[in-house]
Amino acid sequence: MSTIAAAERLPQVRPAGPWTVALRRLRRDRMAVGSGIFLLVLLFAVFPGAPLYERAIGHGPNDFFPYAVSTSLRPVGPFSRVWDTVVLADDNPLALHHKDPPAGTEKTLLLLGADGRLGRDAALRLLYGGRVSLTVAIGAAILALSLGFLFGTLAGFFGGMVDSAISRFTDLVMAFPMLLFLVLIGSTVSGGLESWTLHGLVNQGVLQLIVLIAAFTWFYPARIVRAEIQRLRHREFVEAAEMTGAGDGRIMRTHLLPHVIPPLLVYGTLLVATNIMIEVGVTFLNAGIKLPTASWGSMLAQTWGSILSPNPYNPATTQPWLTLIPSIAIFMTVFALNQFGEGLREALDPKGTR
Repeated sequence: MSTIAAAERLPQVRPAGPWTVALRRLRRDRMAVGSGIFLLVLLFAVFPGAPLYERAIGHGPNDFFPYAVSTSLRPVGPFSRVWDTVVLADDNPLALHHKDPPAGTEKTLLLLGADGRLGRDAALRLLYGGRVSLTVAIGAAILALSLGFLFGTLAGFFGGMVDSAISRFTDLVMAFPMLLFLVLIGSTVSGGLESWTLHGLVNQGVLQLIVLIAAFTWFYPARIVRAEIQRLRHREFVEAAEMTGAGDGRIMRTHLLPHVIPPLLVYGTLLVATNIMIEVGVTFLNAGIKLPTASWGSMLAQTWGSILSPNPYNPATTQPWLTLIPSIAIFMTVFALNQFGEGLREALDPKGTR
């Protein structure tokens, strides 16, 4: 009896759930953990950090600093202090290059120098540009995953004519050259699409890119969900739920959705990285985010021009960091997303093959 009583007094150990086990595996992957920390710092820097930095320095990303550009129209370099004479967007900043600053004018620090001949703050535009690019990438990924889950679940669960119709429609969308169609649609009908905006939440043109990118990237999540649903459709726990009288909606929501979330999470991280590259490419081809709104793609396009105007600026009026800074930001973000996605995949599916 004493042995039984002692056993009853022992603490009850509850078995760890699948998400707890996956988190433990993820913590052992140093590359994935480091990439996740970098992504968290990046999200904090571009979303709450950008307006905080703007308030701290006292000017916006589209404000012109005529004294941040030399008389030969060459922008100043990083850690430069220039006269804090802000010019409104409707004024001509080039007309003030040869004039002395007004009396009592103080100097302001441009952390990464000026962004070009207009003398805007490159550091502030980098933060706001990352905010726009990540908003487009994350928003398009969420919309594409939602559409992919809807179509994939319907095709895999019901099968038959529903599966055939959705599968043929998926093949039709996959056959289109995505980048060409994005440039075509963005260039021809962008006037009406750019008016779609959420005032105070996103910049003009962002919602347009989210919809267009999601319209051409939902088919991969749909195929993943369809294959997973077909694999689980006739398993014992699904048939048991049907025998107890559970409806189709309850079965898909309660029994199938938990099995579909892990592969969608993994693919979602990779899709965000892909969408960043798509936004940069489309904007670089002059069919995405339009100036003066800053994005990582528009910062590259401002330096290198577009496909119709490959060299709009005199090389003597540009600086190499104007290309290196957004390029490094894009590379580090995409690399971190891919490494975190790979670590998340190994944590959620340790028996899967690379």
